[in-house]
Amino acid sequence: MRRPPCSLDGIMLVNKPIDMTSSEVVRRVKQWLRPYKIGHGGTLDPFAEGLLVLLINRGTKIADQFLDDDKIYEFTVLFGYETDTLDRTGKIVQYYDGHPIERTVIENVLPRFRGTFLQKIPAYAAARIGGERLYKLARKGITVENAFKEVTVHELELLEYEWPRAVFKTRCSKGTYIRQLGADIARAVGCYGTLEHLVRTQTGRFLLKDAWTLEEIKENIESGQAHRLIIPLADALDHLPAVVINDDEEMERLKHGQVHRSLEIKVKDLPELGRLPIRILNASQDTLLALWWPKQGNEQKRQLKVLM
Repeated sequence: MRRPPCSLDGIMLVNKPIDMTSSEVVRRVKQWLRPYKIGHGGTLDPFAEGLLVLLINRGTKIADQFLDDDKIYEFTVLFGYETDTLDRTGKIVQYYDGHPIERTVIENVLPRFRGTFLQKIPAYAAARIGGERLYKLARKGITVENAFKEVTVHELELLEYEWPRAVFKTRCSKGTYIRQLGADIARAVGCYGTLEHLVRTQTGRFLLKDAWTLEEIKENIESGQAHRLIIPLADALDHLPAVVINDDEEMERLKHGQVHRSLEIKVKDLPELGRLPIRILNASQDTLLALWWPKQGNEQKRQLKVLM
């Protein structure tokens, strides 16, 4: 007997295995869970592993609340050569035949890669230039020299080092290319290097240690325990300020895309007003009904996203 579609709304934390695309993870969970809608909050390269945030049903409506989150990665750079893809899956294009690099030399160049800067976009990247994916141009032998994007590396440290491998940890903005970061560090010390291993350990407030493997996900769904896998939207965004709807009139207004005056009074003294969206919750505070950006002055920004 086929399972009915899943109507739960929220997010699911998945521990993506190595050598699987993020879209394949989404496909498998969709096949097992049968949600009405599903997406993810930031892709991982196939050779990488770690935390992948899936958005389930109405969770897809708040993807913007997760896509901009900072990410934390641990990555291993193998010194001695560089590949065309800057990771272990590519073809070797540069060799280094010099002496082993001292640990202090590596540590001394790391400050160059902290802060906000323009990072070169790797040739084998999904970014579009002139409407075409860079990796497709690269496969045709076309090199785009001036493809850069602004990124921010908040933290970068060397965790372990024994030539020819160095293990780093970084907290960075969305869209930072760790492959490029590893290759640039290697070049900065007068060497070549390629990314041997990459794991995402955190996205925003969500941690890899709380994520489910694909095997665990399948087992829980098949045993009727899918609710264990999904973090409700009210909880997933519990770092945001909240206001509670208490009566039918407030609820009716919200259904029609309007905010009752009583809610405006409740939030007018919040210190976060204007910086963060406000969660509008039901009376029991277990269901996220809407995200609300109270209007400040004459600004014309989006004000309300109803999730009912």
